[in-house]
Amino acid sequence: MEILALEFSTERGSLALFADGVPVAAAAVDAGHRRSQELFAAAADLLAGAGRTFAGLGAFAVGRGPGAYTGLRVSLTAANGWALPENKPVWTVSSGAALAAELFAERPELAQVVAWGDARRGMIWAGRFARDAQRVVRQTGDWRLWPADACGREWPEAHWIAPDRAPRAEWVGRLFFAGGAGEERQPIYLHPAVVAAPRFGADGQPLPPA
Repeated sequence: MEILALEFSTERGSLALFADGVPVAAAAVDAGHRRSQELFAAAADLLAGAGRTFAGLGAFAVGRGPGAYTGLRVSLTAANGWALPENKPVWTVSSGAALAAELFAERPELAQVVAWGDARRGMIWAGRFARDAQRVVRQTGDWRLWPADACGREWPEAHWIAPDRAPRAEWVGRLFFAGGAGEERQPIYLHPAVVAAPRFGADGQPLPPA
């Protein structure tokens, strides 16, 4: 089976083409601006350069965050659109799991790692991952929002992944072929709620939202 893996949870987006579990081509994508144009152009170029077509793909694997909501939405929408005509599978996994899997491969001595990122307004999001005896990556600590100073202080038994590391599509694809269950086809979006104070008119009555 040939699949296309997509990872756009950060501005350092990426694509990876796999054939029977082996990565055969990859591309880094600047996802900072015009994400949809960059994604579609990069995917077409990647497949053409490898002598493949969208019709020949058997499935799509997508990292679903946490991270930049626009990038996650664009990549999931693209995969669903490419899959729709022939009802091909779209498999999703958290981007944190993909990053954790890569770190476990680099540093087999690690028992647990924490994937985390900036949630804005002085907050971070974080999730804890471990690898079991069968070398399967599992999430052992649910996604949480914490104050920024919790970085490295919470879950002290785990290694906190360096902030300059970004998930890569190659590891999204590797997790697909590892045979794990897919997750929801929805972005994981972890940011503090924005609460707007109510507004009142001169008569004391509440005004409609701006």
